[in-house]
Amino acid sequence: MLVHQYPPCPGCGEKLVRKPAGRCPTCGIEVADFVAGKRDREERIEKVVAVVSTLLVITVMVIGGGFGVIEGVLMYAAGGALVWYLAKGTFGNDREPSDG
Repeated sequence: MLVHQYPPCPGCGEKLVRKPAGRCPTCGIEVADFVAGKRDREERIEKVVAVVSTLLVITVMVIGGGFGVIEGVLMYAAGGALVWYLAKGTFGNDREPSDG
């Protein structure tokens, strides 16, 4: 499932919470293609992370099958750290700082 984001408008920088008729409600610039591109990028990233995670789990199961509990936990932790590193910043790099 995709992370729900509100990308910034390429024209004015406001968050695109709603896009009436594919335009920015603040400045009126066409944003439909921009938003579709952002969604496609998120889907590609999600698929890559899912494939890498699956391969890591299979590898850990095959290689770590003869290990004890502690070694298995360490292998899963290393795999999780690798997936986290690969996915780090992929969904939050365009977010504006919170005004809160």
